[in-house]
Amino acid sequence: MKKGIPSSGSIKKHSFHQILASLHEQQKKGILTVKYEKIKKDIYIEDGYVIFASSNQNEDLLGVLLIKKGKITTEQRDESLKQSKKTGKRQGITLVELGYMSPQALFAALKHQVQEIICSIFLWEDGMFEFTENCSFSDFIKVKIKIDDLLREGLIAKELKSREKQNVFLQKISELHEQLSEQRLNYYDILELKFIASLSDIKKAYLKTARHYHPDVNYNLPSPDMSDKLSDLFAFINEAFETLSDKAKRAEYDAVLLKKKKENVFGEETMKAEERFKRGVAAFKAGNYWGATDFFRGAARRDPKKADYWAYLSFALSKMPNR
Repeated sequence: MKKGIPSSGSIKKHSFHQILASLHEQQKKGILTVKYEKIKKDIYIEDGYVIFASSNQNEDLLGVLLIKKGKITTEQRDESLKQSKKTGKRQGITLVELGYMSPQALFAALKHQVQEIICSIFLWEDGMFEFTENCSFSDFIKVKIKIDDLLREGLIAKELKSREKQNVFLQKISELHEQLSEQRLNYYDILELKFIASLSDIKKAYLKTARHYHPDVNYNLPSPDMSDKLSDLFAFINEAFETLSDKAKRAEYDAVLLKKKKENVFGEETMKAEERFKRGVAAFKAGNYWGATDFFRGAARRDPKKADYWAYLSFALSKMPNR
């Protein structure tokens, strides 16, 4: 491996594109294994080319990719797997022998599979790698993809993913800041906590949220306006922690929050009552006294202190026969 890059280590310390570029520069032959938690992917390298790649992820399997691309059916995939187990041949070879694919189509599919497996690794932010040099390869179809081409594709994919991630982050900042400006954001919401959260939960949530929205971490925002919004949010996050981590301050805040919640519920019920009352008046004018009675009764139940609702209910009932 290139000086400074060991034959094994962490992807956090040595990025995947650096590892791959080093192997290409030195024209190494062997298997590069990368792992993250339960995910394991093997990349077979020879003379500056990637000649094959394998993965234990279901979405990387050849049959899954072929079905996704509409090249074979689920039934054909299942039959090829069944025959492969009987003969011991690889699934790709079996697909050709069964007449489901041409040799040219199989080669193109294998090349695409290798590219998908490798490009996905460029998006990893953590994991371990190990390069085993000059090991013997098992029998498989060599696709031979230039490492330079894979590096270019992988870095483009990484950049696009980074932009997508930033756009989602910027949208989240805007949404939260709007809620903050309209006083619809509370301390529990910003820290993503339940009302019954313990002090330990509050501390963990604060550390996670503060790290995510810290202005020093997100220094490359596209505009001063967005930076100002982030600063406002970060100040609110600190304010939330200061209040919720103090028993007395939290009790006082909870009381205010519950009062607002009750007022909001009452306000919604008042609006619903007024809407039913208006529909009752319209029904009454149309001569639909039965319908009007139902609407007025619904309004009175939602806002029983409103005398007009009871008066109109009585009036509507008086217009009904035998009442």
